[in-house]
Amino acid sequence: MEWKKIELEDISKIKNFIDKRFQTGDLSGVNLYMWRNAKNLEYFIDEDMLVIRGVEEDIPFIYPPVSMDNERIRETVSHHLKDGYLIRGVPEDIYEPLKEDFLFVEERDRFDYLYLVENLISLKGRKYHKKKNHLNHFLKSYDFQYEHITRENIEDVIRFQRSWCQDRECHLDKGLSSEMDGILEVLENYDQLGITGGLIRIDDEVAAFSIGEEITPDTVLIHIEKGDIQYKGIYQAVNKMTLENEFSYLTYVNREEDLGSENLRKAKESYHPHTLLTKYRSTSKD
Repeated sequence: MEWKKIELEDISKIKNFIDKRFQTGDLSGVNLYMWRNAKNLEYFIDEDMLVIRGVEEDIPFIYPPVSMDNERIRETVSHHLKDGYLIRGVPEDIYEPLKEDFLFVEERDRFDYLYLVENLISLKGRKYHKKKNHLNHFLKSYDFQYEHITRENIEDVIRFQRSWCQDRECHLDKGLSSEMDGILEVLENYDQLGITGGLIRIDDEVAAFSIGEEITPDTVLIHIEKGDIQYKGIYQAVNKMTLENEFSYLTYVNREEDLGSENLRKAKESYHPHTLLTKYRSTSKD
């Protein structure tokens, strides 16, 4: 079994196994690339099977093996459990054929939040009243411009991201620092990763941006969304405008997990998810 560190040139090979298959976000090409250094991600391909392993909080894990052969998946999971790995980020369609053979538990902190694109564009109804008020304040208060992100303006986005992180002293926080490194690598290789995004300018300067990846024929996964909070309603605006201009043809938007953060959970729930995508982990065999 020969493991290889995930690099940019490997993403196309990995996507042959995962592209358009999973509505959850762990097994997406961009996420794997963005977090490959922070989680020390490696992969191997054996004929019709892909396996990705890493380390998180000093715990070795693998993502669920990807193959059309459920028996090969069972064998690989069993082998890695015996070697002390967690099996992490298991979505429903891989959990179902394995649940009789292994002990799984739900990981609520890692459930993905799935919304209807139409709802986050329109913000209709009483439940979105506060969001709509923030958005209306933004629309009335600032002279702004929305732009599709291209190679011509990506350097402006990179400068904004660096400034955003400098203001928050990301270098003092391991999580923010790792995220910063991953985001910069994604932005620097924007054209090669198959992603789409939009930005908002105020007074000719980037004030927010959002970037997503179409992960199934009906779902976009939002990977990165940053805004300057001195502009009230900036996050409501960049969320709506990016979905409206870049992804309105899709049905669902996955805005990823909350990782157990109370504030992040409250923020994600305030947008009233259509559903939560259950993910499981396995630590031992029955």
